[in-house]
Amino acid sequence: MRRRVARVVLLILTACSLTAVSRAQDVSGSTMVVVIPGDHQYHQPSCPLVAKAGSHVKVMKIAGASAQGLTAHDCESAAIDQPNKDANAALVFVQAGDKRYHKAGCPKLGTNTTKVSLGEAGRKYWPCPVCKPPIRQREKA
Repeated sequence: MRRRVARVVLLILTACSLTAVSRAQDVSGSTMVVVIPGDHQYHQPSCPLVAKAGSHVKVMKIAGASAQGLTAHDCESAAIDQPNKDANAALVFVQAGDKRYHKAGCPKLGTNTTKVSLGEAGRKYWPCPVCKPPIRQREKA
């Protein structure tokens, strides 16, 4: 009798935990997710953190990610925390005779600098390897 009760309790607990997991993820085991190396969570493709990671990501099935011990990231709250702003609107500095654009305070910058948007600078110049300014993002068609 005790064994039977223990089995029923175990089945109920298993069913409850599986229901909670399926509600939290609301996806099947074959749904594709994105894994950012070094992160202990998997992401939906629309997550802003995936966009920041660029091409340094892995795509796998959610079952594989779970088998590796990765947990689900709350991608919706990350989208709320980071409003959609134009990444190419950031300001960087260029100077005559230089083929690179820089962040403010870069030791390679001279005194005669011009402030331009990242989108404009990224079309004509390369990012400075010293100050490592942001890289221009492709504009969506």
